[in-house]
Amino acid sequence: MFPGFTDRDFDAYAPNKWKSNVFNRERLEVKQKLLVLGKELGGVLVAQDGSPLLCEASSEHPALWNHKQVEAQHLFFSRNEGARKELDRIIDRARPMMTMLDDPTPQRNHIFLTLGLDHDRIELAVKLHPDARIDRQNLERKLADHWEREKLGALLAGLPEGTTVSVTGGSQFPAAALDENAWKTLLAELARPEAPGQTHWLIIGRSLPRGDAKAAGEGFAEAARRELTALMPVYQWIAWSRENDFVLMREALKQEKQALRQKGLAKNDKVRIVRGVFSGRNGVIQEIDAKGGLRVLVGTVALKMAAEEVEKI
Repeated sequence: MFPGFTDRDFDAYAPNKWKSNVFNRERLEVKQKLLVLGKELGGVLVAQDGSPLLCEASSEHPALWNHKQVEAQHLFFSRNEGARKELDRIIDRARPMMTMLDDPTPQRNHIFLTLGLDHDRIELAVKLHPDARIDRQNLERKLADHWEREKLGALLAGLPEGTTVSVTGGSQFPAAALDENAWKTLLAELARPEAPGQTHWLIIGRSLPRGDAKAAGEGFAEAARRELTALMPVYQWIAWSRENDFVLMREALKQEKQALRQKGLAKNDKVRIVRGVFSGRNGVIQEIDAKGGLRVLVGTVALKMAAEEVEKI
């Protein structure tokens, strides 16, 4: 059971501790406490298709992907690993290698709900990085539609008082007062290049002072559940899914799946058979179907086999 937060939890993220491994143990204790809280929250946070969101915690030690300092500890709630991998194969093709080395965490590729604790506050928010290309484009396409923009406006107007929509280091607007021009400003700021060592996000949410979070004790779990449940419809409105596809990704994913089955093989490719009684023989692909089934001509004999039974030569 989640025991509530103490001053010690927040003090683990004092600025003088950010870069030091000496305080990893303190931060690990906070991380473990957050994971207990995540288990209590996870059951009510679901994707548009009804599948539960995956709960993960950020690293408690300085590393390459947090710029070698730990300013805060986060819980992340996002689409499950299978759904991520399906999109990552497409997203990563457009990401420069340097950005993947700088930050390999999945949070750059996918929209997520977060509960973050730093020295002074707790943040509860929906966050989107510009590298989350499919979710970002889904948001942009939906905002271009008047009726969809009105739906989002109604969702934002129903969020708790004090909720804002902002871009890191840029503009901030009350969630209940966003109009088309405000969204254009935010999207333009989100698309600007990041300076070295900096990361910016679209953030929809609000923060609670550490005193309020600490005073809530065990009851903070219920308060967090209410906040994140209120943000859930906004997450679902933005997040790409087959039921929420404004970027025509379904066909791209179908082609991607077909390419994986076919292992990059095509008609007239020369191949070597690597399995079965004809192993070691060479042939030419005559036909290939959507499920990866092949018809390979070996000499004058046409054989049916699976893509994994051959290799291209």
